[in-house]
Amino acid sequence: LTFRLFDVVFAEGLDCLVRVALAVLKRSQTRLLSLEFEAILQYLNDGPLFAFYSHAAPDMLVRDANQITSVNARYLERLRRQYIDEMQRRMEEEDEGHRVRAENDKLHDECSRLRAALEDVTSAHDGVLSERTAAQTQLGKQRDECARLQQRVADLEEAQRQAAQEPAAAAELQADVDRLAEKNVQLTIKNQQLEDSLQDLEEALIQIKTLYADCENDRALMTKKFEDLKRALS
Repeated sequence: LTFRLFDVVFAEGLDCLVRVALAVLKRSQTRLLSLEFEAILQYLNDGPLFAFYSHAAPDMLVRDANQITSVNARYLERLRRQYIDEMQRRMEEEDEGHRVRAENDKLHDECSRLRAALEDVTSAHDGVLSERTAAQTQLGKQRDECARLQQRVADLEEAQRQAAQEPAAAAELQADVDRLAEKNVQLTIKNQQLEDSLQDLEEALIQIKTLYADCENDRALMTKKFEDLKRALS
């Protein structure tokens, strides 16, 4: 039987062994179909698969193999091509999966960076708002003080005109007017400095709001890409 099988192999090639194996299994199909899975494995490993052919004519196995016409060289070649195409497709899917996972990790890191930047911008925004509020309060107080001093100067000037006939009183009033005028000038300068500082804070606030909006847009874009990748991976 072994010599006869070698004759077929040398004549037709190794593909004939597939038909031989199917012929052997077909002879035992009744027994195989009656067994459970574990018993089938044991039968295939230790069972008398070749018991029938060991007592039959050597050509019996070859005839049974030749009756299996559905398995030929063309069919096996088609299966080989399908297998190669399937393996290539799986490798491409694995490569794409690795690329998507790498892109996903990159986007995750970018989202984390943007969240940290957004927290920093939010903190700076809150700080600028606090400084702006404090500056506005201080500016209001300075304006009130300036108005009070201006009214005081006006009152003193009126008193100076009324006491013009009294040189000593006029000199004292003039000294008070000069002191108040100097203090008024200092308050005016300080008021202008506060207004400039408030203007700088408002400009910084505008820049921070713009940066905050940019960060929000970038975070929204990264989140959308992240969700798209999650859907693609699922």
